[in-house]
Formats: sequence, C-alpha cells, structure tokens
Amino acid sequence: MSSEQDPDLLLREARRHHLARVNDVLRRPGTYGGHETAERLLLEAMAAVDGSLELWRRECDGLRERDAFAATGVMGAYGDILPVDAVRDATTSVYAEIAHRLGWLELDRALSEAEFQQLSSGVGEWVTQDRTLSEVIGTFGPPSLWIGGTNPFFPQTLAYATADPDRGLICLHLWNAIVDTTPGTEPRGVHAEPVVLAARHRPGKFPGSFSFTPEGLRRRPDADRRSPLRSTVWIFQGDRARHPSGVFDTLEAGLAWAAEWHVTGIMAEYPRGGAYDVAVGEGRFTPTKPHHGTADHVAAFGPGLRHIHLTDGHRD
Repeated sequence: MSSEQDPDLLLREARRHHLARVNDVLRRPGTYGGHETAERLLLEAMAAVDGSLELWRRECDGLRERDAFAATGVMGAYGDILPVDAVRDATTSVYAEIAHRLGWLELDRALSEAEFQQLSSGVGEWVTQDRTLSEVIGTFGPPSLWIGGTNPFFPQTLAYATADPDRGLICLHLWNAIVDTTPGTEPRGVHAEPVVLAARHRPGKFPGSFSFTPEGLRRRPDADRRSPLRSTVWIFQGDRARHPSGVFDTLEAGLAWAAEWHVTGIMAEYPRGGAYDVAVGEGRFTPTKPHHGTADHVAAFGPGLRHIHLTDGHRD
C-alpha cells in the first residue's frame, strides 16, 4: 500500500488540517463571518476526525444547561453582557474553552499553576476599577490566546489558561470604538486604547460568571439593545471612486469579488440603518459638540465598524 493510501497517514493529515483550522478560527473569528456558525462547524468536524463526537455533543448540551446558549446561540447569551460590537470575539472564547477541554487548543502561552491561581483569585477585585489593555498585559503578561485583531479601535478578548484542560479559561473582554469619522480627519477612539469591560472567570451559570469594570457596567446593554443582534453589510469603494461599487452580505463574498476583479480601495462594514443612529444607540458615539447630530454631521457620519484596505484585490 502506498503512503497516499495509508489510512493512518490520511487520518493524521486530516487531523492536522482540522486542528489548524480550529485554532485559526479561535484567533481570527471575524474573518470567518459575523456569526458563530464557523466555530460550531469546525469544532464538530474536529470532533468527528478525533472520534470525540459524543464529547462535543455533551459540551453543546452543557452550554444550554449553563444558560450560555440562547435562541441566537452563545452570541445571544453575550448580548445581555457586552455591547453588540464586542460580542463576536467574546463568543469565540466560549468555544475556545471547549477546544481546550477537548485537547485541541494550541496555547500561545501556558500559565503556571501559581500564575493561574493568582489571576483566578484576584481578577474579580482587579476589575472593580477601569483597566486598559496595557494594564492587562503589564499585570498578567501576554495571553494564552488573543481573540480578534490588535487594532486599538476595536474590541478584542484575551484568554489565560494553563496546560491543564480541566482548569478552563479566564477571559478578559476589552472594547473600543471609533468616536469620530469626520472626512479628512484621522480616526480617533473612544479611549486611547481598548479598555476592559468584563472578566469571565467564575464557574457555574453563564450570567453569574462575570465581573465588570465601571466602564463595563456603563456599556452593558439595556433592554432595548440586547436583541436582535445587529445586521451588517460590507460595502466596497474604490480609491478614486465617487460612489461605492459593491455591496455584500458577508466579508467573504466581498473579498472573493475583490480578488476576482483585482480592485483597490476599502471594504467597510456598515450597519443596516443610519450609521449615526446605530452608533449612538449602541453607545459607540456620544454627541458632545454643537455640530453633532446636525444634518451635515449625520450625512457625513461613517459606520465606525471594521474596514479592510485592499490593493489589487488583496489585503494590504
């Protein structure tokens, strides 16, 4: 039998492939779409390759038992906890915890038992004050898993773990957003750098597993902003174009189109509805100046969501 036909070799190759995809989605969930479907499909495929489908199903049942899975998934459960633009990356941390328990999460850094115990016992008190990303890294060191990008204007989640899968993850959810998108000005964040909103560090029922910073309590969604989850589209505008030339339901569809036509410009995420109204409603923009909310300001207001620079159809 040739090596290409060796079933053990094929299985090992399949496992390596699925393991790489799982760890990629756990670090860059936004590139896989705006919903957690990618995590669920990839982790289930990993379980099938690994012979762990029954364990995976038990984990999914456990999410429901802990109230960590609502009608709209884990994202729905997080919709009661964090601003809507912070929910996507935070949701992935729950699936990262499952991957860790099932032996699939490749840690960037494994904490010692003493480091983890110190973090576990102190983080609840630590977040009683507002904290920044720099303070997180300075206090606890680099994370075991960094979920989301490093752009300082956008939310991200930092997870800490030991090599022992039974110890779980401690997750710090950070947030920032662009405060002013007036044409011709440099982007400026609500904060100078991302700030901690909440730490997920307690076992048991999902709603009770969090401790909040003062900023996290201020940003926690009220009843009017908890559901449904925001719907967005992706709009492409060429570098020298006066008008957009493409609208896509998903980032993946937009990137595929851009690659096909080798276009240069910006692919930007827009909420459905007025960008100004949505930003104010979600707490990403607070009117503070006389011209805020005027017709000219609203007409020129940008979405303040994700955007990607493309050159010849490829990311810069």
